[in-house]
Amino acid sequence: MYKLKNILKGRPYLYALIGFPIAIIAFSMIWIVWQRQKAGIQNNYYKIPHGLITFYEDSKHELSIDQIASLSEESFSQLQSGVPNFGFNRSNIWLRFELNRNVFQDHQKILEIKNPLLNVVELYERSGSEVYLLNRTGDNFSFSSRGNVHRYYRFPLNLESGTAKVYYIKINSGGEQLLAPLAVGSAQALAQRDGEDQLVRGSYFGIILFVLLFNLFVYFIVKEKSTLYYIYYNFFLLMLQLSLGGYAFQYLWPGSPFMANAATPLFASLGVFALVRFSQFFLDLQRFYPRFNKIFKYAGIALLFNSVLGLSGQESLIYFSVVFVNITALLINVAIIPIAVGVYRANFKPARYFLLAFLLLIITVFGFISTNLGILQNDFFAEYGLLIGSIAEVVLLSLAIVDRFKQFKDQALVTLKQMNILQKEQNQRLEQMVLERTAEIQKQKSEIEQKNEEILSSIRYAERIQKNVLPSEEDMSKLFKDHFVIYQPKDIVSGDFYWIGKTKLNGVVSPAHEVLLMAVGDCTGHGVPGAMVSILSSNLLRETVLQNPEVPPHLMLEKLDERMQLAINGTSHEYASDGMDLGFWALQTDTMELRFAGANLNVSVRRNNSWIDLLGTRRPLGMRDHYTQKPFEMSTAQVQPNDVIYCWTDGVTDQFGGTQGKKLKTKGIKSTLEEIAHLPLSNQKEYLLKFLKDWRGGLEQTDDICFSAVKV
Repeated sequence: MYKLKNILKGRPYLYALIGFPIAIIAFSMIWIVWQRQKAGIQNNYYKIPHGLITFYEDSKHELSIDQIASLSEESFSQLQSGVPNFGFNRSNIWLRFELNRNVFQDHQKILEIKNPLLNVVELYERSGSEVYLLNRTGDNFSFSSRGNVHRYYRFPLNLESGTAKVYYIKINSGGEQLLAPLAVGSAQALAQRDGEDQLVRGSYFGIILFVLLFNLFVYFIVKEKSTLYYIYYNFFLLMLQLSLGGYAFQYLWPGSPFMANAATPLFASLGVFALVRFSQFFLDLQRFYPRFNKIFKYAGIALLFNSVLGLSGQESLIYFSVVFVNITALLINVAIIPIAVGVYRANFKPARYFLLAFLLLIITVFGFISTNLGILQNDFFAEYGLLIGSIAEVVLLSLAIVDRFKQFKDQALVTLKQMNILQKEQNQRLEQMVLERTAEIQKQKSEIEQKNEEILSSIRYAERIQKNVLPSEEDMSKLFKDHFVIYQPKDIVSGDFYWIGKTKLNGVVSPAHEVLLMAVGDCTGHGVPGAMVSILSSNLLRETVLQNPEVPPHLMLEKLDERMQLAINGTSHEYASDGMDLGFWALQTDTMELRFAGANLNVSVRRNNSWIDLLGTRRPLGMRDHYTQKPFEMSTAQVQPNDVIYCWTDGVTDQFGGTQGKKLKTKGIKSTLEEIAHLPLSNQKEYLLKFLKDWRGGLEQTDDICFSAVKV
């Protein structure tokens, strides 16, 4: 008592939360007891005593009503005490009893079997030597099979004056608790009983819903797993009680015998699973008792599997599921008490409400089982004891969650105060450090800005050098009347370049003919390193052409490759990984023959509505690797006036963009060129510049871009 006072001390809001539901239940109990005493006096409700009931167990499900009726009275066993209770039993149980009208005030009565979970209920009346079937119903049939629309099994009886009638009842629960309290009463008395029952159960369901919604609100605030599992537990407990009370079959799935049989093991297993997980997180078993936490984890997995067995529809599996969840729930409820005691002793204060809740639940569970076994003869406890225990449990566990939240808040406040003190001290130290560092940072910032300006100035100068190396627009116009070049470095300077030239071929093929040359290159990297390689490569290309004016493009690339390897790698044993992709074409003006060789680059010729693709060799220039074993190849094509020769680097096709952020690819750029092929090249350039900008959108430019077009 002292500890209970300590638990509630200084928390008036807890008195209200605990007292309100308990007051409702206590009032309901007093009202029901008074009403039942009044009903007993009026003799309108008669519980058939165990001394008048005999039974026969048909474990093999073989006997018919005619065979049962032909058995002698000695073949039936006498019910020893309490109500007919056969535990978890899969047999067909035949109950036999006799009723006499002299016990009642009138002959119109209703027989009530107060257990809504029976799979099969068959009522027979014996008149002389004949036996008549009055009704056949149960959870194996739809709810409409019950003559009296009620969650309990109720059958109208006509008891004639001065006569005694013998009745046989066949019951089967499919392995669930086979309990069959029998009573006879008038319609008025049963209606009165229903009113009493609805008051208690309505209060119960209302409190469960209140607790569920309350904890849902708490969860949205604290976002804690234990509270979430407690919400699941309350929901499954609510569904379980609706199923056990027959409400679920009557209102939720009246046409589904499958759910009527599966609901109890399903929601019981899920409810115990949620309770196990709640206990793990709430008591922080991972920290306090990691071994028990692992056991509870495996128990939770077994309960989830057990819930699946409940949905199997097989009577033997449902029976196993029911027995398993009952045994597991009892063991967990017993085992969790010493664990909660240990956690509480470890100075985890919220465990006190948790412990109190499970103590009350265990008391009511054992009381409920004792009444089922006939040890205790208390009908009210048999009907409502478990409800009272579970409602006390959920209320106290809700208080435990609130108390835990309060403890976390108190700890957070203490920690916050300590942090504020430390923060204040730290701020004082930091202020001094900031003053000392500010001057130094300003000095360093000035030096960095100066360095950056010097670097940027150098890069701008390199940009001017690179532009001077590239062909000017005037040079381009001398060789190609209609053309354009799109040149967009990723950074200020670029690893891409383009080159033009012309030569005359003397020799076997065609003497003294002018040949126009153009190349588009893409060197390794971008920015300053790429620009250095591009300038070197451009100069090497110009020198190679000057020294070998009659060499066809593919042999020109072989010679250029040799020169680049010497220039980049020299005689060092450490080879650089720098190289270049190059597209190099030569157009002989009199014969209109286009000769092309490429190192990882291609050219595409647009003629009317078709493409002529000249493919390069899959090999870079200037790199000492396996590519050097593969010779460059030359492709030729006979071009016509107004054909357009396009060549571009992979900075175009590899650019990410569009609505899906994917690469443009060759197919994308060709599709765009097909749309604008009818436009002059100057207009094509404007369109492509806008298209590439729109395609990129807000994304970063992937690589340097060089795009050339020449109309023949």
